[in-house]
Amino acid sequence: MSIDRRDIMQMLRDENAFLKSGNQLLERKMSRLQQAFRVLIDLDEKTALISTELDLPELFNHLLELVLHTCNCENGSLIMVDEAAQELEFVDVIGISREALLGHRIGIDTGIVGNVIKTGNALLVDNVRASKKWSSTIDESLNFHTASLMCAPLKINNSTVGAVEVVNRVGDSSFDDNDLNVLKVAACYVGRALERAEQLILKVEEKE
Repeated sequence: MSIDRRDIMQMLRDENAFLKSGNQLLERKMSRLQQAFRVLIDLDEKTALISTELDLPELFNHLLELVLHTCNCENGSLIMVDEAAQELEFVDVIGISREALLGHRIGIDTGIVGNVIKTGNALLVDNVRASKKWSSTIDESLNFHTASLMCAPLKINNSTVGAVEVVNRVGDSSFDDNDLNVLKVAACYVGRALERAEQLILKVEEKE
């Protein structure tokens, strides 16, 4: 069976278009990773500059801003564990739910963030409604639509003290493993910043 020359030309054009599309996608991913790397360097520098003139709410907000910028998100939360109360507290929130969520508390085992804190493992969830770990309570109370999210634990001396959660990536693309790896690295830097802050607070208390 002979192949028409026009069919061959069309196949070549289709293959060229496919390769071009793949290259553009790769370029976008590389650009995102380079941007994330620059933000993480900034985060590391800010961690080293934490001083005794410490304003924890300002620190939380700055760290969360950098994480969201790194992951190309507009909505996210920094959540800390209250061991005594067995609760999780939203100590900083960026996005349209800030007013309602800031200071809000949930049970320590609630939802995906509860699972991340319990296991100490980061999670990427493409479709939260298909996940048995997800709790819809906050979405329903805020009339918010969570489509996908990533959550990573915050650790001090290998102990999980909280989590950082980012919701609904900007644009049409979904979160991928590269995004999750970036969030994990960012969470490590945030953990280091919190550890440094804790050490400084203890030093101040010892002097008093």
